Amino acid sequence: MPNTLTSLTNNNRCTFKCIVFRISIRMGTLLIVRHGETEWNAEGRIQGHTDIGLSEKGAEQARSLGGRLAGLPIDVAYTSDLRRSSETAKLALGDRDIVLIETPMLREYHKGAFEGMTLAEIKAQFPDEYPKYLVKDLGYAPEGGETTRDASARMKKIFNQIRSDHLNENVLVVSHGGVLRAAMASLLGMPLEGNWSFVFGNCGLTMLDTHEDNAVLRLFNDTSHLNGTVNHGMLD
Repeated sequence: MPNTLTSLTNNNRCTFKCIVFRISIRMGTLLIVRHGETEWNAEGRIQGHTDIGLSEKGAEQARSLGGRLAGLPIDVAYTSDLRRSSETAKLALGDRDIVLIETPMLREYHKGAFEGMTLAEIKAQFPDEYPKYLVKDLGYAPEGGETTRDASARMKKIFNQIRSDHLNENVLVVSHGGVLRAAMASLLGMPLEGNWSFVFGNCGLTMLDTHEDNAVLRLFNDTSHLNGTVNHGMLD
């Protein structure tokens, strides 16, 4: 007659070993960063696809980010092809021998007719559109622009590709505050309305561990490196 207790014990050991093995596997890591500050950021102007470079302050933020990343292994880096993002990535990586891939898939939302304008200017020049712009509407876009739903689909596609191509690697991704909100909602399995649950500061660092079937948030929008006091609490 089989020993039921021994059988159960062996099964439990197997389950425990499987759990430990699953948890202990070190998969990939996404290091996600919003670009450094621009003059239009400082003026409160909507940038979208308009190609604005970094301000002096933004360049300094990117160099400070580089100091933060210096001790972290990075296998490959991706960036939006817009200058404020690609300049941030290049300054942060410095002379490290890391492949940097520039892609329009990581661009900010296209804001159409609103690009280059402040909220006050939009309210004055587009009084009928202004209230619609402020509502959390997944299907709204300014004239010639992109909806939140469309931008979310774009970010889901590029991040799925990055994860698939670099599942076991550490990947730096530099992009834009608006679309990175959409990326976070997708990576964490949130509904599209999760777009409005995140805020990214210039050159803030976000870290996620990536597994084949999920992503785990370890650090969000940490800007301690910008004031010289680095928070190492969530880093290896």
